[in-house]
Amino acid sequence: MKIHPRDHVDEVRAAWAREWPELDTSPIDVIARTGRLARYFDNALDRVFAGYGLRREHWDVLASLRRAGPPYRASPTDLYQGLMRTSGAMSHRLRRLEDARLIRRVPAVDDARSVLVELTEEGHRLVEEIAPRHLANEQQLLESLSGAERQTLADLLAKLLVHFEATHGSPPAGPPPR
Repeated sequence: MKIHPRDHVDEVRAAWAREWPELDTSPIDVIARTGRLARYFDNALDRVFAGYGLRREHWDVLASLRRAGPPYRASPTDLYQGLMRTSGAMSHRLRRLEDARLIRRVPAVDDARSVLVELTEEGHRLVEEIAPRHLANEQQLLESLSGAERQTLADLLAKLLVHFEATHGSPPAGPPPR
């Protein structure tokens, strides 16, 4: 029983059913919808960050440092591993954020050969300004779901993610292959 009006994925499945009835297209219900929703979500998130001269990948770095707690520092390695990016991609992001004076590199206390990435006062202020707007945007993206539906969806997605993390480790770094 359908609980929603027809969407693009229903049209795709109907076309497959017409052309190749014995093909089980049921995974498309989840995989294609997840992919299509990700594009809508990414677009909406990018619009908020663009209003501050940032891209999502820059926000991810700033937010990671803010979540680290005072003194809002992390190693470049911890950042690129946590954000599932290559070290080269992370170096580029850090350079951009450093040029914008949102982060700075400081010597590691326990190893003078290593550096840590630290939020500047300006970076901290910007995170404090963006975070509430970003989360309000995410709330709006989910407004068609009740609280119980959101929790059910979150639980199901967490179940899938726990399985993938247990069987595959961390997601691959960088964008998906084309």
